[in-house]
Amino acid sequence: MRGLSIHQAPPFQIIALYFSTACVFWFLSSLLELFLFFKRELNLPLLVHSHVVGFALMTMLGALFQMLPVVAGAVISEPLKKAMPIYLALFLSSLLFLGGFLLKKERFLLFGATLLMLSIISAVSLMLYYLLPKKSFVPAVRGFKFSLLFLLIATISGYLFLTLKEPLFFKIHYSFMLWGWIGGLIASVSFQVIELFYTTPPYPKFFAWHFHILVSFFLLFSLFGASFPYRLPLSILYIIYALTTVYLLLKSKRRVLEYTPKFWLLGMGLLLLASIFFVFGEFLAFLVSFVLFFSSIILGMMQRIVPFLVWFHLSGFGLKDAPLMFEIIPPRRQAITFYSFLILCLSILFALISTDFLIVSIILHLFTASVLLFNVLSGIGIYLKYVKQGL
Repeated sequence: MRGLSIHQAPPFQIIALYFSTACVFWFLSSLLELFLFFKRELNLPLLVHSHVVGFALMTMLGALFQMLPVVAGAVISEPLKKAMPIYLALFLSSLLFLGGFLLKKERFLLFGATLLMLSIISAVSLMLYYLLPKKSFVPAVRGFKFSLLFLLIATISGYLFLTLKEPLFFKIHYSFMLWGWIGGLIASVSFQVIELFYTTPPYPKFFAWHFHILVSFFLLFSLFGASFPYRLPLSILYIIYALTTVYLLLKSKRRVLEYTPKFWLLGMGLLLLASIFFVFGEFLAFLVSFVLFFSSIILGMMQRIVPFLVWFHLSGFGLKDAPLMFEIIPPRRQAITFYSFLILCLSILFALISTDFLIVSIILHLFTASVLLFNVLSGIGIYLKYVKQGL
């Protein structure tokens, strides 16, 4: 646990609520895909935002409530009182926002977007208030600061695009949301957890420390043009990051049956694909690959974080027979999630070539989302069972 202040961890209820809601959103996304398939309609904005807002944003903000005090020492006072209103605002505004895309009602969409923007600004402002005064003593802490600022830029530019229809705002929105916020935060987490959890060599110090500065510079550079040379630096940076992460994971000294590293390896492969598609201007293929990339990382980390926190909090209550991590979400259930998601990724990549694979992909997504939801809820259920029994 070197480098972590786990005694400062917030209440388990926060991450349990954010993670379980994210899983529900991911499951609903698969149902939306099925609904649109039978309607013979491709509502790409709805599908993308159901993954990015409902699944990724809810997961990543929930994880930050956990990681800011533990990794950065940014302890949010009375975390439950602050995290719960933000959760409710995010949940309700996300439903309204996605409902606007589904119903194709402009006013409904703008109303939901306004509430969602205000919710995100509130969350980012709260976290930066506690985080910015903290010294960036490790690359992860610096990365958290940059990533939250990227989220702020992405959110405001997305809202401006909806209201003004200016194409530049759309480009800023998706660039800063995907490469900056999601890619940047995943990189920040990896700089801390890859070496720590899997006993790998550390990331090169210069690369990890300057990664987010380079992301900032290359993101701005990519806005100046749409041709190959403007996209190339950002792609190369993330290709180097992905290959470095794969190299470190393959050097791991940890030899236990665990599926989180497999999700990371799969995610890095998908990030490589996304970077290649991006540099060659294949926007749809890039978007699909990038969504699969962050989904892979989230699936792996969720099924690692939930068992750890259940064990940690129950042990902290003095429970002598607290269940072990592999008893909370057994490896065989993680294996089902991993291999079904792996086949899902392959089917989606084939669906980019032939739409005959589309229904297969949707069914696999529905199955994988169901297993993930069951795994996370069952882990949370173990915690609640012991709490209800009075420990």
